[in-house]
Amino acid sequence: MTSRQFITLSVLVLIWGCSFLFIRVLLDADMEPLGVSGARLAMGAAVLAPLAWAGRAQLPRDVRTWTLLAALGVFNFALPWTLFPISQQHIPSGVASIANACTPLWAAVIAAVLIPGEHFTLRRAAGLGMGFVGIVTLMAGDVGGVDGNWAWGILGVVVATLLYGLSAVFIRLRMREVAPVALATGQIAVAALAIMPLALATGAYNDAEMGAAEWGSLVALGGIGSGVGPVVYMALIQDVGPVRASVVTYLMPPIGVFLGWSLLDEVIGWNLVIASALIVSGVALVQNVPLRRLPRAAHRRFVRAASTPLEP
Repeated sequence: MTSRQFITLSVLVLIWGCSFLFIRVLLDADMEPLGVSGARLAMGAAVLAPLAWAGRAQLPRDVRTWTLLAALGVFNFALPWTLFPISQQHIPSGVASIANACTPLWAAVIAAVLIPGEHFTLRRAAGLGMGFVGIVTLMAGDVGGVDGNWAWGILGVVVATLLYGLSAVFIRLRMREVAPVALATGQIAVAALAIMPLALATGAYNDAEMGAAEWGSLVALGGIGSGVGPVVYMALIQDVGPVRASVVTYLMPPIGVFLGWSLLDEVIGWNLVIASALIVSGVALVQNVPLRRLPRAAHRRFVRAASTPLEP
């Protein structure tokens, strides 16, 4: 791995880990959830458009592929990225980052059913059980919620991760021949076209008070996290499969919890610590990663993703 690749990798990990913090900053600025979703999608599409134009020879030419990309845009981006800010109206950013780690668990269940060779072993079953016990633990205690609807907030994030898992398996099964840049751009562009008009029509930005911190959060969330990040992730799914690709989410809880605690004064209760440990350990079992090698394995996965050629 070159120095440039390592720096790129570190920035992407940090941006993905910070995404829930950025969402909280925008919500605290009185931007509505549809506004957060629409803005990040529009900025992501704007960043991806030049990349798609440069690689336009690889863009799909058939109606069927574009129809599938449109459906994926709704289920893989528009709905989850709207559910996250809706959920974070009720839960702290650290809690959202922990619940988000369920993505590999859903991917493992769905892949075991639909993808030949993705066997549902006893180890994976134990990992799934541990992960979902972690979610129950997360919902069992006081999470320092924004209001009394914190359980619904956690459930919203879990539903979003289910949509991620379904979409990842579908990409592996039906979209392996589509170039990563085209795959990401098509989905995010469709999602932006679906959400942004709704955000504008409902006045999602009318009360937003945007300062330097808010604009910086939006640029990081939309331009980098929602523009560059999905391309790398699409390439990883095609390269190593949805279950192994979704392993990246177990890097997010420690970053999300720490940032929420250090910058937003969010409470770290006993159930957050135990739930995070259970979910991350469950994901490690699902991925067949020895727990003592968890950080090193995560590093290797991301290096492989960052090194994947994204252009012809």
